[in-house]
Amino acid sequence: MTGRPEAVRRVAVDIGGTFTDVVFEDTSGAVRALKVSTTPRDITVGILAGLDRAGAAPDRLEAFVHGTTIALNALLEGTTPAVGLITTRGFRDVLEIMRTSRPDMYNLQQDKPQPLVPRRLRREVGARMTYTGEELSPVDSAEVRALAAEFAAEGVTSIAVCLLHAYVDGRHEREVRDVVQEVLPTASISISSDISRVWREFERTSTTVSNVATKPIVDRYMTVLERELDDRGFDANVLIMQSSGGVMSGSTARERPVSTLMSGPVGGVTGAAGLARALGPETSLVTLDMGGTSADVAIVDRGAPVTRSVGHVGRWPVMVPMIDIEAIGAGGGSIARVDDFGGLRVGPESAGADPGPACYGRGGRAATVTDANVVLGRIDPGYFLAGELELDAAAAERAVAEGVAEPLGLSVEAAAEGIVTVVNSNMTRLLWEMMIARGYDPREFSLLAFGGAGPLHACELAGALSIGEVLVPPEPGTFSAAGILSADLRHDVDRMLVDVASDPSAEQLEAAFAELERQARAALEAQHRGLGRIDIARFAELRYAGQDHVLSVELTQDLGSDLREAAQRRFHDKHLRLYGFQRDDVAVEIVRIQVVSSAQMGGRSVMTFTARAPERARAGRSAGIYVDGARVEATRLERAALEADVPHEGPLVLEEPGSTTYVPPGWVARARRDGVLSLTMSDAEEGV
Repeated sequence: MTGRPEAVRRVAVDIGGTFTDVVFEDTSGAVRALKVSTTPRDITVGILAGLDRAGAAPDRLEAFVHGTTIALNALLEGTTPAVGLITTRGFRDVLEIMRTSRPDMYNLQQDKPQPLVPRRLRREVGARMTYTGEELSPVDSAEVRALAAEFAAEGVTSIAVCLLHAYVDGRHEREVRDVVQEVLPTASISISSDISRVWREFERTSTTVSNVATKPIVDRYMTVLERELDDRGFDANVLIMQSSGGVMSGSTARERPVSTLMSGPVGGVTGAAGLARALGPETSLVTLDMGGTSADVAIVDRGAPVTRSVGHVGRWPVMVPMIDIEAIGAGGGSIARVDDFGGLRVGPESAGADPGPACYGRGGRAATVTDANVVLGRIDPGYFLAGELELDAAAAERAVAEGVAEPLGLSVEAAAEGIVTVVNSNMTRLLWEMMIARGYDPREFSLLAFGGAGPLHACELAGALSIGEVLVPPEPGTFSAAGILSADLRHDVDRMLVDVASDPSAEQLEAAFAELERQARAALEAQHRGLGRIDIARFAELRYAGQDHVLSVELTQDLGSDLREAAQRRFHDKHLRLYGFQRDDVAVEIVRIQVVSSAQMGGRSVMTFTARAPERARAGRSAGIYVDGARVEATRLERAALEADVPHEGPLVLEEPGSTTYVPPGWVARARRDGVLSLTMSDAEEGV
């Protein structure tokens, strides 16, 4: 653990299922990190404990940046309040009809999920627009007042308004909102033209409902958090991480909580993008963030995170800008068990922070991935979290023996290897789906491993996918929080080009982009006073005529004045790279345009952690670990003791306060001069 700074200027907090990570920057520019236990019953307790340990003085703290899954958890756990829906006549059942595609297409017995809004709380109005924004039927204020009165009688105070073609013109939705607000002045209302101004009726409705359903939850959470900070004298600017990889003001998060659903996991990907750009413009990374509860993977393609326009929370789509992240229940706390058929299963259930793995000594009895790594010698029980938490190796062995080894008739070591093999297999499949199934060649990527457990498993995953290099960033255990600290203030605006057959001219595109830029700048300036330079990025979503889905391309300044031709050229290139072909004989349609405004908030790069002095590192020592059923001698070293560019052959265990890196036999570790740890297969292994 690094020393306490005298004056903390900025703090970023990332709350995981097991640990709460805190990264802080002081007035001298030094960046440090620490971990505290997550407090599930009241997560603000863990946050405040982290601020105390960081030594944050109320009168010196300028910004508090926070990644949270409070909205995501509320939707997944079904703890949101009742929501009413007002929609166009004839579209009451869009939420129930959904799409024809099914998660398990060959299962004819599967049930659809319960709709986000029950039918009795879905109401219709006669107001209607055409797809070009012409009014067919005006809003009937008396009709809307009657519906609002019905909601009041039902006790509904959260209302979503989603009318047909509102992505073209939101006048009707605004009129409906204003009338409802007159009848229910304290109601929480979201309209789709504010939340998700894109086509696809089901997804737009689902997104708007998800937003208004989580508004009271996030508002209550923010109120408690801000009150706790105020009570301690903090007057810092509170910023919340978005799913897109930027941050937003706390007031904006209250109005658009659906934009924070992936707020927790995206911090690491944002940090990875910054690291990739520092390594070189052609650097591509696949990220592995393995913590105590889950493993998250994402792709950074040539310095830019791969994004998606539609994500899912459970079975429900949300259509807001977000980094494309896939996750499974595979973390250090994932529980291993033997099923009724004698098969070994690992996850998705987790021991979490309380009681945690058996080796924590807090009453946990189930075998976990962390317990298995302790048994195998990959984790030193006396140096976990730099010795702040001494692990109980005997409890780990007992849990693995009782939960896995004895039911399967194996030795404790073989059972522990089985646990690691199964969880690695689960993560390998996740990486395969993220990369190969989407057209990316793993051999063109490096695997960036972070999180408390990511570097323990990274080399074995990379070997299974023929990824030639593993990179471990500085302070991997708190890298997601570092990414949050480095994130820019960001706002996204977009517009559908509804008449794609008209093939808009370059001049029309430029005019449309200019208007979006004006909106994006104004929105960003409204969130924070005194911003310096505001950067603008332009994107377009395109498809071949006849296709349903799109590819997004960035339109940079160096592409020339003909935006239409430049967008189509970029689309052809990306389609060829991802799918191996392009169709020059088929028309390309520009479906949607997007503008992203961003401004730096003074955060430092994820590469600027204050290094731990090598002379303070413990001397290397020999330790027995288990590899392929046999005990072998390995070297344990503190990462801070590694000299730059000096190779160290595996088996090797590299330790640091927030994480441990396992270098298997056949792999070589080198500390780079920029602070990144590089792990590669030895020449002999590559030739096998």
